[in-house]
Amino acid sequence: MAAALRYGLAFILGCFAFWNLCKMPFYWETEPMTDVTFDPVECAKPDRLKQCSGLTTQYHLYRAFGITSKYKLQCAKDLFLIPHTAMGVSLEILFIFALCLGDRGLYEHSKIMLPMAAIFAIHIIPAAGGIPNSLTGAPVNQTLVAMILGAVALGAYAMASEYNKHDAEPGTKKRASKPLLAAWLAIGVLVNLAPVGEWGILASSYNSKAIPDVPHPKSGHDWYTSLNAPWLGRIAAMFSLFTVFMYSFDLYAEARGERWRSPFSRDGPALWQLMRRPYPDVEEKFYQRPERWLEATGEMFVLCIGVSWLCTAMFNPGIFRDNILRSIVGYNNLCVGFDSPPARYVAMPLLVIQAVLASRYAYLDTIRLKATRAYLTDCQFWLGYVANTVFAVWMSCFPMLLVITAEFDSWISTEIHLFLFMATLFIMWAMIAGNVLEAQELECATKIWFGMFTFHTLALPCVGVVDVLNFYPDLKPEEIPTIRFEHPHPPVPWPIVAYLDYGWFILLMLTVVFLPEAPPVETRLTVDINATHFGKMEDSEMDDSEDSDSGEFKLGAVCDD
Repeated sequence: MAAALRYGLAFILGCFAFWNLCKMPFYWETEPMTDVTFDPVECAKPDRLKQCSGLTTQYHLYRAFGITSKYKLQCAKDLFLIPHTAMGVSLEILFIFALCLGDRGLYEHSKIMLPMAAIFAIHIIPAAGGIPNSLTGAPVNQTLVAMILGAVALGAYAMASEYNKHDAEPGTKKRASKPLLAAWLAIGVLVNLAPVGEWGILASSYNSKAIPDVPHPKSGHDWYTSLNAPWLGRIAAMFSLFTVFMYSFDLYAEARGERWRSPFSRDGPALWQLMRRPYPDVEEKFYQRPERWLEATGEMFVLCIGVSWLCTAMFNPGIFRDNILRSIVGYNNLCVGFDSPPARYVAMPLLVIQAVLASRYAYLDTIRLKATRAYLTDCQFWLGYVANTVFAVWMSCFPMLLVITAEFDSWISTEIHLFLFMATLFIMWAMIAGNVLEAQELECATKIWFGMFTFHTLALPCVGVVDVLNFYPDLKPEEIPTIRFEHPHPPVPWPIVAYLDYGWFILLMLTVVFLPEAPPVETRLTVDINATHFGKMEDSEMDDSEDSDSGEFKLGAVCDD
């Protein structure tokens, strides 16, 4: 009975999360009117009616099916609704994890849940004057914020007590203490009051219109709008959803008993692990997982994207509305954030570091490939060998995407930029395919992930080529800048391309989680202090030595007296 109740609640929370997640595409790509932008003369025209309506409750129903509501929202869409919805969905997912996995491991979940719940509550304060305060005349939102923060404080106190009690972090399988469990229950109830309230408002005003159907008189005048930084909200939303999505695979890695695969390893990010010990001790045997370098490559790319988008949002936000990639495919892909100055100047050195990390991975993985040569067919060996070599060379050239950019003023440069990116898809796929095909056996999860990754790798270039070839084919290249401010109308609907695009990157980030089992490389560095002159050494002494059975790799280094 208890298990049925837990899974029943998890299903309800899943419905809430899905319902709110459906709002994101409509918040993302549409611009409802505010009291500042509303023009009663223009909006009196019949063909402008839908575009002139203000932001309403359940906005996705209005945009998709024309279902209206008399209740208009006054809060800023970009800086409030988008990140608020993303954090709400993320919290729902964390609650579902807790319900399905039980209170064992709740300490670990709290490291993400408690900070996010606190930010979620504080984020409400500047917009607290909206619904339900305006309907009841009481400080409902402020009271809700205070209660959530109180529950967060209780949870933090319980975590500190657990830590002090064990002089270390408790095990992941240990049951949660009663105060921590109470904090989770309180936050879960308080956070889900909002979805229940929204359903009540929808039921009471189903398909009813405000008379006249105009934006809320306070919209466009709120504190978030005054910040004039809408893309910061979008970046925060992507960070929230991406963090919780990757955290789900931390749980998967823990269930497999391979914590080293986890994106949230207790040892820290892969970049931190490599920085903490960049050089081994001489004469010491140590193990290196090539996958650690591949994970660090992905982390560097994520860091590059995050820093670049933040720079663009702060110093060049207009590019998000006026760029040729958005005109071609109908949405902003990841390249938009670092294609323009000043983000380009920050992104270039980060992509160079990414190339170094990728080359190191290819180097170590090729050593492992040669060490296991006896167990591989010629096809498996040469596919992996060639794929690793091409991957290392290509990643060294990848920063050229910041030199050959997509711009309205150069259609040829734009085409080269897009086709270089599409080539990257296949090169990354080939590198991963080499690891998958050389494995002795594959788990079901790896087969599913690689199948989805292959589908996205093939489908994304197909729809991308369709959009590129159909982008004003009758215009001459020098005439392309004349349509830069027109609304995009790609032949393939933008949600399809966006799903394939962002989905491919997300699946790529999961590579280390789902790569098949492979042995680490045993390495030992030795120094020959008896060699007084480098030039006097025989060629055979300078050769790197390998043990093809064990995967041991030894380097001989020489120091002059």
